[in-house]
Amino acid sequence: MELTNIFNAIENHLKNTNEELGFKKADAANSSLAFKSDSGSYRLVYDDDSNILAFECAYDVDGSTSEFNTVSRLLLEPENVDDREVRSLSNEVIEEVERLFKTNKKVNLEKVKMPKAVSRTKAKNGLISYDVDSLANRFGALYPDFKDTIKQNIVDYGEFLPETFFAEYGNERVLSVIKNGSDAERKKLFKLLNEIFEDGTNEVQDIIAVTILGEMKNDPDLMAVADKYMIEYMAGPVHEVNKITGKNNRLTKKLKNPPAYKPKKKKSFSLANTLSEGANQGQR
Repeated sequence: MELTNIFNAIENHLKNTNEELGFKKADAANSSLAFKSDSGSYRLVYDDDSNILAFECAYDVDGSTSEFNTVSRLLLEPENVDDREVRSLSNEVIEEVERLFKTNKKVNLEKVKMPKAVSRTKAKNGLISYDVDSLANRFGALYPDFKDTIKQNIVDYGEFLPETFFAEYGNERVLSVIKNGSDAERKKLFKLLNEIFEDGTNEVQDIIAVTILGEMKNDPDLMAVADKYMIEYMAGPVHEVNKITGKNNRLTKKLKNPPAYKPKKKKSFSLANTLSEGANQGQR
């Protein structure tokens, strides 16, 4: 298939997405396909020498357009492309465009609902477990100034993504309270973390032990404070995690640079529980 025909087919597949997000076709070289809107631009650029098709985007901020940055690359051999591959490629482009530009649309956060928390009574009775939505709800109740940030996280990802929220925003508050907070502030924070960890799912336990408290990185002063407030059930995994996060090794590099987010993927492995089991076995 000729490159021109491939671009024409892709443009046709992108029609609805471009209309929804306000993109219109822009001038581009023969080896490119570009679109522009008030929020930014994106383009597909084909390199005939390497057979690489690059997806690039730029944002308009305060009237100024940033430089184009390459978001992804893929191998494209036009002579071997058929209609099925064009549809597949178009779908990938649509996903990237929506991911990058839908989140830039202004949303009235007052209309976005906070995640719902599981009933404390039901959690204590073992009828249901606390989940990451419960953590978000309780964290927002304890620190109301984070409610809009939590809502924006939901807008950006279609669901609450705890790793991103805490790594970018929440952990700073948690570490500040551990380091400089009053006794009352620390008690409130650890009451929340202890309760949710004790009666929570494996996923939320991992978030608390690894993503949040793992950021203490085995600092002696921070760990000493945490030990005064953590329940024993949570303290074991947290100490094991911090033995790892306190070092600079392959695992900590992976924790700092996790794989790209893919929605609706359920975990089948609990790092916090595995570490806890290992610690328990070592004590037998």
